[in-house]
Amino acid sequence: MSRKQTQSKKVVRKRKKKKKIRVFRLLIVIFVVLAIIAGIGNIYYRSASKAVDPKSNKEIIVEIPEGSRAKDISTILRDEKLIKNKRVFISNVKNSKNAEKVKAGKYKLSQNMDNKMIIDKLVAGKVYQDGIKITFPEGSVSTDIVDKLVKSGLGKRETYVKLFRSPKEFSKKYNFLSNNKITTLEGFLYPETYFFKKGTSEKQVFEKMLAEFEKKYNKNIMPIVEKNKLDFYDTVIMASIVEKEAINDEDRDTIAGVFYNRLDKNMKLQSDAVLQYGLPERKSRVLYKDLEVETPYNLYIHAGLPPTPVANPGIESLMAAANPKKTDYLYFVTGTDGKNYYSKTFEEHKVHADKYHKDLDAKESKDKKNSSSSKGSSDSKSSNNKKESKDNKSSSSEKK
Repeated sequence: MSRKQTQSKKVVRKRKKKKKIRVFRLLIVIFVVLAIIAGIGNIYYRSASKAVDPKSNKEIIVEIPEGSRAKDISTILRDEKLIKNKRVFISNVKNSKNAEKVKAGKYKLSQNMDNKMIIDKLVAGKVYQDGIKITFPEGSVSTDIVDKLVKSGLGKRETYVKLFRSPKEFSKKYNFLSNNKITTLEGFLYPETYFFKKGTSEKQVFEKMLAEFEKKYNKNIMPIVEKNKLDFYDTVIMASIVEKEAINDEDRDTIAGVFYNRLDKNMKLQSDAVLQYGLPERKSRVLYKDLEVETPYNLYIHAGLPPTPVANPGIESLMAAANPKKTDYLYFVTGTDGKNYYSKTFEEHKVHADKYHKDLDAKESKDKKNSSSSKGSSDSKSSNNKKESKDNKSSSSEKK
C-alpha cells in the first residue's frame, strides 16, 4: 500500500471518529433537553395538581350530573376555577383508577382543595345537602312522621293522611306496594335523616322515604327472605314488632325467634307494643282493662300477626325478622336493668315477670318519694318515670 493511500485511510478514520463524537454529543444534548422538558413537565404537572388558592376559604357549590365523565367534570370544575388545568385533572382521575367511581350530586368544594382532595370527595360521594333536615328515629309511627313533616312546613296533614291510606298511589313506582294485603304505608316510611327542599310535595316526600326502604330492603333483606321462604309483608310486620319490643340491638334476633316460636305453636303473641298501636291514645303503661279492648291489634284476644306493621322498622329489626335466632324460648321479660330474661316455660317466665313487677313498683315508689321534694323536680321526674315505664312495659308483657 502506498503512502498516499495510508494517509487517505487515516483521514477517513479521523472523519468517522469526529462524526461519532458529534453524534454522541448531539445525543447527550437531546437527552439533556428531553430531561429538562420532562422535569419542567413534571414540575408543571405537580403544580397544576395543587390547589388553585391554598389560602382561600371561599366555598363553591357545584353539581355533577348523573353519567358525567372525567372530561365533563373537569370542564365544570375549571369553569368554577376549582382546578388549574383540565388535562392534568383528567390525568389525575385516570391515575387514581377511580374514573368510574365518581358519584353524581351536589358538592361543596373550595379553591384550597387540591385535585386529589376533590377526587376523593367525589368518589366518596360526600354530597352537599341543602334544604330542610329531618331525622326520623327507628320505630317512628306514621303519626309521628307526619307531625314532624307538617311542623317543618312540608305540606298539609290531610294530604299526608290521604296518601298514607292509599298505597296503590305509589304501586306503579314501587311494585312491592301492589300486594293486596297492604292497606297503609306503615312500615315502609324508612327511618333515616332526610333533606327536603322547600316546596317538595307530600307525595315526593313519601316517595323519597319509600325509595330508601326499597333500596335497603332489596340489598340487605330480600335475599334472606327469599332464602328462608318468608312472606314479604309478614316480615315487615314482624320487624315492626321487634323494633318496638327490643331495647338492646343484640336482643332483636332472639325476640324475633320468640315470636316466631309462639306463632308456630299457635300461641297468641300478647304484645303490649302492638296493643298500644290500636289504642285511641298511647299510655305510659298498659292496664289490665286495656287487655280487653276490641281491636285487631289486641294480640291478647286475636291470634297471629296484627293486620299492619305497628311502626317503621330500621335495617337491624328487618334483618332480625328475616333471620331470627333459633331458640326454644317462648317468653321474655325486659327487667328494670334493661336486660332481657328469656324462658322456655311459663313457670320460669312467671318468676322473671314477678321480679320485674316487684322491682318496677319499688323503683316507682322511690322515684315518687324523691320527686315530692319540689314541684320543679317533680315535673322532671314524672316525665322521665313515664318514659321508663312505657319502655319497660312495652317489652315485658306476661306472655301466657
